[in-house]
Formats: sequence, C-alpha cells, structure tokens
Amino acid sequence: MSNEINILAVRFHKFLRKEYADIKTILKFKSRFQLLVSIVLSAQTTDENVNKATKGLFRKYPNAKLLSSAKLKDIEKLVFSTGFYKVKSKNIHSLSKVLVEQYNTRIPKTIEELVKLPGVGRKTASVYLAETFDQPTIAVDTHVLRVSHRLGFTSKRYDPIQTEIELKQLFPKTFWRYLSMSFVQFGRDICNAKKPQCNVCHFSDSCKYYFSVNN
Repeated sequence: MSNEINILAVRFHKFLRKEYADIKTILKFKSRFQLLVSIVLSAQTTDENVNKATKGLFRKYPNAKLLSSAKLKDIEKLVFSTGFYKVKSKNIHSLSKVLVEQYNTRIPKTIEELVKLPGVGRKTASVYLAETFDQPTIAVDTHVLRVSHRLGFTSKRYDPIQTEIELKQLFPKTFWRYLSMSFVQFGRDICNAKKPQCNVCHFSDSCKYYFSVNN
C-alpha cells in the first residue's frame, strides 16, 4: 500500500470511530441460532424487513430442532417478505437440519466450519462471529466493496477475499469487528451506489472515484 493510502486509511478510521461509535446491529434475536438465521435472511434486503419476518418465524420455530422439522412451505410463507424466499427458506431449513443432525444444535465457532453450513458464506460467518464472540473479522458486502474501491483501499473491485485481506493491512485489528457496519453506514449516508454525496464527503480530496468522474 502506498503512503497516501495509509494516511487516508488513518483519516477514515478516525472519522468512522467518531461518526459511528455506537453502531450495532438492529437485527432482533434471542439466541445465537436466531442471529445466524437472521443474517442468512438479510441478504439482498434490509434488517427491518428481516425483523418483520423473523417475528413470526421465531415465534413458531424459535430453535434449530423446531425449524428443522417444519414444512418448507410454511417457512416460505413466513419469510416471503425478505425476497428470494424460496432459496432462503431452503437454506435456513437445511441449516437447521445440519445443526441438529451433525452438531447437536451447537453452532461452530470458526469461519472455516461455519461456511460449510447451508446458506452461510464468508460474509455471514464473519458477521455472526463478530456479533457473538467479538472476533476480529471483517464482513465484506457490496457496500464495503464499493467504498473500499472508490477510496482506493483495494484494487480488486469484485473480490471480497482480497478486499478483506487489504483492509486488514490498513486498519487496526481492534477495529475489524466494527469496520463492516461502519463502512455500510457510510455507504448508505454518503457513498451511495447511485447518488454519492461527494459534495459533503470529507474524503473527496483523496477519493479515486471522485477524481475519475470529475476529470
């Protein structure tokens, strides 16, 4: 990484810690299992939509044993509002079965084991571990990819793993578990995908994207 990028990362880190110091997940859950299911359902939708769906889902199927024995059609009706409901229903149903049959309902505590579960990718595993065990993980979603590439923190625009590696080189380990949610909120507030608010952004002077569209 160039010295300029390192300096920008320090500035950005300070900004995020100040602006989003109290940021935390708004997903509603009463157990680690419910959190994992909620994260799986959160793909391509808002946390608000997930909370609306899981209110009924967890009332009827609060744990892995009950959800694993549920009928797929019943699950589909409950998570319909989260989008891609057929795939998501199949994933959380299969996930529950695997946890019951292979793990005695205990959820693995490492990324390597978690990603073997149905519907659980590296991003989902990272979010889960950060929320449950305060593990220093970085979950790379579309917001993190976009912000990272625009600011020049990564040269691999569509490579989540490489982006994760490069971000870990730029930001202190103590910040990793907070980084994703901070990047996401910054992406929503300022660095929007379609209408970025470059005119109010504190980092336009060093932003690769800003210079590319204004020169």
